[in-house]
Amino acid sequence: MKTLTLLALSSSIALADIEIYPTLHFNGVVGDTSADSFEDVGGHGHDPNNEVALQALDVGLNIRIDDWFSAFVNGIIFTDSEHELDIELEEAFAKFSSIPGGFEIRGGRFLNRIGLQNHLHLHSWDFVNSNLSTSQLLGEEGLFTDGVEVTWQREFNKSFLALTASYGTVPEHEEEEEEEGEEHASAEEAFFNDEIFTARALFGYNHSDFHQHRLGLNGAWGDNGYGRSTRLHSIDYTYTWRENGLNPGGRSFSIGAEYYHRDVSWTHPENANNQGTTSQNAFMAFVNYRFADEWIAALRYEHLQGRNAGPELDDGIIEYAFAPSERDRFSVALTREFEYKDTLSLIRLQYSHDQTEEGDEDSVFLQFGFNYGREDEVR
Repeated sequence: MKTLTLLALSSSIALADIEIYPTLHFNGVVGDTSADSFEDVGGHGHDPNNEVALQALDVGLNIRIDDWFSAFVNGIIFTDSEHELDIELEEAFAKFSSIPGGFEIRGGRFLNRIGLQNHLHLHSWDFVNSNLSTSQLLGEEGLFTDGVEVTWQREFNKSFLALTASYGTVPEHEEEEEEEGEEHASAEEAFFNDEIFTARALFGYNHSDFHQHRLGLNGAWGDNGYGRSTRLHSIDYTYTWRENGLNPGGRSFSIGAEYYHRDVSWTHPENANNQGTTSQNAFMAFVNYRFADEWIAALRYEHLQGRNAGPELDDGIIEYAFAPSERDRFSVALTREFEYKDTLSLIRLQYSHDQTEEGDEDSVFLQFGFNYGREDEVR
């Protein structure tokens, strides 16, 4: 006879081999910037956008049946730059695992496995704001797809190889109507916005339980807002040292970097005969050091390549409809964690310096986070 066990502390329900458990994550921030607005130093939909902001209240539900089926759905509530509440369905997918041959299939709406950050929810970020490569190259809220994803993984002696491919469509975002005379938002048109195919190859090597290496190769190809194509390729690497190896706790140290290259084929909004392709590169390097059980220090440097606009046509219209601007950012963050039973709270202080074509800007943020539930969210 199947038994029903209620696990109060973890808020999970176990019925034979079925588990259902919720998760709750809160991230709020207060801050100040020397820029004219927070949008000048932000970019991601959940980056700080006001002196006081609700970055996300994330409510999730996890389902697991044995080791062959799992599902996840989460919705987030946040405040926009006008201090108004907004609601978004971020992920809702089902996953079939343990398929013969080492395969697993995920279908529904999911954050694409590409690069170091895109597949992570806000509460898993090491910094208050997103990486520039995530917001400037993948989308205002990163890249997520309504579609299907297939992963094949093979384990070796001290290493593994995982190959992931996905196909689907990028959900449309509700855009505010442009006011009369407002410039065409060409940077947004460069993002994927329809059918898309992505691929990631992840190679992991554990020199020992204490030293881990991860190397990723990524690609994405699809339609953009110009009705043409955007092509993106990247490579990322991370080295991690853990004092206790595979056991929890202890000091840890991670260092890594990633490089993105994107080609955007565009059409001028006022002259369809004027077309071209613009390339853009982005680089990010980070260091993350847990120097005590509850203290983490992190550094991040980012560079977003720009290019000069082309020769002008009549009436001062530039030849290139898509001309990204150059940008550098340096960020330093200090995080203090507080763990109690099934909750993990944190306070994070961060300073960022942005160097843009318009000038240098300094920003300071104080972030408050609260996480409730099990750590093993379905991914």
